[in-house]
Amino acid sequence: MFIPDFFTTLSITNAENPNLFPFPFKLHLIFCIVAFVFFVLRFAFDKKPYQAILAVAIPFSMTLWISDNRFWFYTVGIIELLFIIAAVTANIVYKIRHPQPKEEKAAAEISEKNGNEAE
Repeated sequence: MFIPDFFTTLSITNAENPNLFPFPFKLHLIFCIVAFVFFVLRFAFDKKPYQAILAVAIPFSMTLWISDNRFWFYTVGIIELLFIIAAVTANIVYKIRHPQPKEEKAAAEISEKNGNEAE
């Protein structure tokens, strides 16, 4: 599609004005609940700290619905960035402190090779 045609079409149609959120509250709530349950279950089985951090970080984005204040919007963005940095750091530290045994590495490599051959 040619870019000027896109803008012309967009200006002619009854396009909805962009809002802070690309999807409605109910859809955001459902996403946050599913993500929270997923990360809590994964943390219950794997006990990796980044899963617990992300289990808190994703629903924290729901606080944006509390206020339309731009200051709060940027504050939540900074806090979410800190959550992501903490999750990445926790994952790296966890991998350093809990190295995978050689037998598990070999089994993982074999299953990976078998998976690639099937495709």
